[in-house]
Amino acid sequence: MDSLLFNGIMQEGISIHPFCNRILEMCKNINITEVTYLLREELKKRAKSMVQIPSHFQPLIEEYVEGENGEEKAMFLWANEGQDEGITLNLDSSGNLTRLSIEINDINSDVAPLNIEQKREYAEQFLLSHYPAALNNLTYYKSKKLTSAERFYYEQIVMDLPLEHAGCYIDIDSGGDIVNFTYEGVKRAPDIPKMLISKEKLIKHVQNNLDFQLTIANLYMDILDVAEDELSLVYEPEQYFMKYKADVLKPTLTIVHDEDVPQTYVSPPPHSNTTVHKDLSIEDIIGITEKMEVIREVDMGEETGIVWRDRNWGKKEKDLSINGFFKTQSGDTVKAFISKKTGKVRSFMWFNERSGLLRLSREECYQKAIAFLQMIAPEYYQYLQLIVQQNEDDEDDSSTKESFTFHMYNSHGIQIQLELVVVAVNRQTGQVDHYSGPSFDIEQLNQVPDEPVISKKEASEIFINNLDFELAWNKDYDSETESYILVYQACDRYSRTSIRYIDAIIGTVISNIDN
Repeated sequence: MDSLLFNGIMQEGISIHPFCNRILEMCKNINITEVTYLLREELKKRAKSMVQIPSHFQPLIEEYVEGENGEEKAMFLWANEGQDEGITLNLDSSGNLTRLSIEINDINSDVAPLNIEQKREYAEQFLLSHYPAALNNLTYYKSKKLTSAERFYYEQIVMDLPLEHAGCYIDIDSGGDIVNFTYEGVKRAPDIPKMLISKEKLIKHVQNNLDFQLTIANLYMDILDVAEDELSLVYEPEQYFMKYKADVLKPTLTIVHDEDVPQTYVSPPPHSNTTVHKDLSIEDIIGITEKMEVIREVDMGEETGIVWRDRNWGKKEKDLSINGFFKTQSGDTVKAFISKKTGKVRSFMWFNERSGLLRLSREECYQKAIAFLQMIAPEYYQYLQLIVQQNEDDEDDSSTKESFTFHMYNSHGIQIQLELVVVAVNRQTGQVDHYSGPSFDIEQLNQVPDEPVISKKEASEIFINNLDFELAWNKDYDSETESYILVYQACDRYSRTSIRYIDAIIGTVISNIDN
């Protein structure tokens, strides 16, 4: 796949297509490879025999790839794009099913729902139909209620713990149909440690090294145990990923963080009074021309996703590769997210390369970026600080764009976590090719308290009182061969999930939801 196209889609997450996120997940750690014609035909025939493909579905992807360990795979996607329906299927080189996802509207709408025992029976029947000896090595571990299905996990268990990235899960809908299946296989069993460090030593180690940063965080219900999505003043532990080798008497983190590239923060120049403010349309702000037309418009919840492309853009011959799919969906397009609440542009990206005769320096591009920010987000402008990397003075004359990333903070200098504003200016045209703005309204920021009620010491006590550790098998990425390491990972003693924050106003523990 074209690396610029792929990275652009991954960076901005604005594929605005029902199957793009699924395909991006399928594409991780793979490389396109040549597979013999005979093997291709055998795998294609095998894939079609595994699922019933509705007659109105069309093939969108037929790709043969190489996995991260050199093994060959086949990937297929059939879809009814107009109705957001699709079937994706992955096979290994032996024709074994490794992934399956089925999205068909109104399936089993008139069927009496099955109970969980019946669904589990269907799940095991499906697993054994593809892997007859699976239950010799895999054990039913747990189930999880999803929005429209029940997920059953069959894990490879060692020391009563599942191995990471092993086993499988199967999603069964109310009528007993398979809607999702992922099989990661049986791994070589790891060696069991002869001794384990005590939890008391770990807690003492955390207590002696624990520190917090006061920050403003955007809390989301889909990943955190909170009642609603909101901006909140919180304490974040500086060592969030608390994982320790389980068999080392002296607490040893399994994750060694690389040293961050030194960076400083620079406030942009004061807002210019000479900046011309006028009512600009969405198209004017993004740079959409009269030669372009809307080819997709998608309801994204609180935002609307819009995709433009040149009216005369001609689709080339049908290309069923992954690269062909993304070029069809994203090639030469302009994509944007528009806030439904404000009607303003929240972000956009040009996948259509624009060229010109200019040769702007980084400083000249920075002035363009500043003028753009003052125009598109004057209410946020005073809360921005440019992130300057140590090596940023070295200009790359071959680059066609200059990108500027800004941290956000409130009027009291408290940083808003993970909230970055990005502006990329085209050196040849002086136009903005990419903009990503704040994910919240200024009113939300103004409602966040400026001072904590809970002190840092109190937050530390709350954290320690709720801290526990549990054992888990993690992949050992330092090993040249596929192997596992037993770790202690920090968790909340009640929810058994990671503690993410301590609320700085009321002192509650904010933990991850159980995924």
